[in-house]
Amino acid sequence: MARYPSLQRKTAPLVDRVRRHASLMVLRQEYGAAAMRRFLRYELDRYLRGRGGELIDEQPLALVENQPYIHYAKGSLAFYALQDAIGESKVNEALRRYVAAVRFQSPPYTVSRDLLGYLAEVTPPEHRGLLTDLFETITLFDDRATEATARAIGGGRYEVTVTASVRKLRADGKGVETPAPVDDWIDVGIFGADEGSGFRRGPRVLYLQKQHVTGPTLTVTTTVDQRPVRAGIDPWHVLIDRTPSDNTRAVSVK
Repeated sequence: MARYPSLQRKTAPLVDRVRRHASLMVLRQEYGAAAMRRFLRYELDRYLRGRGGELIDEQPLALVENQPYIHYAKGSLAFYALQDAIGESKVNEALRRYVAAVRFQSPPYTVSRDLLGYLAEVTPPEHRGLLTDLFETITLFDDRATEATARAIGGGRYEVTVTASVRKLRADGKGVETPAPVDDWIDVGIFGADEGSGFRRGPRVLYLQKQHVTGPTLTVTTTVDQRPVRAGIDPWHVLIDRTPSDNTRAVSVK
């Protein structure tokens, strides 16, 4: 099992995210993607407000103690982002192995490095950096949809071009940020008019695909079968983005 020797504290808040992850998966299955999007945005806003009012030092998720905006709000975002990248079944398998290994444990009790070790075992090499971004460091994105245009190509279909800017940052406990290299898989989405009702009401997904982003700009051109209304990058707020309101924009149809 992979180890993280730098993480020495007893960290019950991170371990508690095992239950939180299960709740998130039930929410998504019961109410669908639209409700999940609203919940993730709520948790993201809660985390951003919390770190903005931090009076001492913000800690990475793996080291957090008594900072609810981190272990509750950021914890939800982190586990959802991990399963979104590698698959729910892999995360569930890691959690099953972990719980089987540490249940009814006598002192010394489990710590974050134990849980992260099990997660590392199921995470493919191309996504290992996620464990660092989500759990071991304070990593933020500043993604923005800069342009979204479409043109009718007949038969009710549209060719859509989405352009976005991408920035990745690492922050210390005081909030001082430094640029970090971008090498991430990020969703690009194109959406039609709203559909459904109640908790399930949300925009119709016309296109939603992960793109491997390695630079500061991204352009995607594709075709959809209905008139697009909005488009952008990371539209479901899976990443921890400093300004989530500019991730999507209205599509200009020519």
